[in-house]
Amino acid sequence: MHSMELVTTALLVIVVSAVASLVAYLLGKRHAPQSPESNEEIFALRADLEQKSNTIGELKKNFENERSLKDELSGKNKQLFVEITNLKAANTSLLREKETLVKEVSDLRANEDRRKKESENSIRELTQARGALEDEKLRIRREDEDRIQLEREERNRMWAEHEERVKIQIMELCKSSQYGFACYDNNNLPISFGGKFKPDVLVEFLSQYVIFDAKVSESDLQNYINSNVKSTVEKINNNSAIYSSVFFVVPTDALKSLKKIRFYEQGYEFFVIPPEAIEVILATFKKIASYELAQQLDPRDRENIVNLIAEFDNHINMRNALDILAATTGANVLRKAQSLQGEIRGEIDVKKSKMRLPNFSPSDIKTLMVSSEIQEQKITALTSPAASIPEHHIKAIKSVLRNRKLKTADKSEPAEEPLVTEE
Repeated sequence: MHSMELVTTALLVIVVSAVASLVAYLLGKRHAPQSPESNEEIFALRADLEQKSNTIGELKKNFENERSLKDELSGKNKQLFVEITNLKAANTSLLREKETLVKEVSDLRANEDRRKKESENSIRELTQARGALEDEKLRIRREDEDRIQLEREERNRMWAEHEERVKIQIMELCKSSQYGFACYDNNNLPISFGGKFKPDVLVEFLSQYVIFDAKVSESDLQNYINSNVKSTVEKINNNSAIYSSVFFVVPTDALKSLKKIRFYEQGYEFFVIPPEAIEVILATFKKIASYELAQQLDPRDRENIVNLIAEFDNHINMRNALDILAATTGANVLRKAQSLQGEIRGEIDVKKSKMRLPNFSPSDIKTLMVSSEIQEQKITALTSPAASIPEHHIKAIKSVLRNRKLKTADKSEPAEEPLVTEE
């Protein structure tokens, strides 16, 4: 824009110089004598002057146009200056914002790098933890498998020991003098029991055999018992030598897992029992066998037994009646005590609350249960108690009696029988 102004100014200077030179030349010619050649020249100069004037007019016009353009450009320049100033300020603000953003981006990149490293560390730690967890799961699984294997082996050992203990227990009880039953184990069964049917123990009872079979199971004991009931009935095969009650012996702890312990199948009753019940069953069989032997006693012994049982029955019923009457009387007394006045009743309740129940030791009870003679001695002591006399009273009475004897001896009178004899 400045170069255009310089060009325009230079042109104007040249034009003005040319016009001035021409005007000076023409004025000089006007005062000089004119010749025909000079007139032509003057005309030529005038034409040239007009042309120059036209050119000057055009130049002026161009100059004005240039000036207006200059003014326009100057206005635009000012506007552009303002815009440039604003842009510079905006640029400065943008540069500052850029610096802030660059700093933030740097911080974000640093944080991103830090997070990335932390994430990589976390992933690495997680991978290590997962590997450790898998190793721990594998170790626990192996320990569980080992534990289950040990439990299975221990259970098998316990089941095997259970079978052996049951056989030994039944054999020893049957051989004892208290029961005296003939019994057979599965290695020494009676001749009539051949084939596949080999129960653990057979106990001879009233010309029949009672089956005692120890049962074991590694899985579901209830289903195992259910299936053994049916299979045992098939093996018995209505053998008349088999007693109608069959006993399956299981460990005491295993008995708690069973929902059904009594079965009835084809005329046979099956009972699932713990080892502790074996002796009770044998004792019951002994009682039944004794009752059966009672049928073979002579009439006199049989009558004595019947009389004894009748006396027991009568005594028990009488004792029950006396206890009921005594309880009724006691209830009436308690009802009368309830009708007492409030203060007296309160004192009674206080006294009663402090009283302790009598505590009978098992040894005292067993001592009285040993024989009826001890019971009779205790009853005699209760019904005829010995008088409890202090020692100084006894000495005083002895002194009085001694003096009385002396007096009666002097009078030669028969002495009365002393109340207390000297020791």
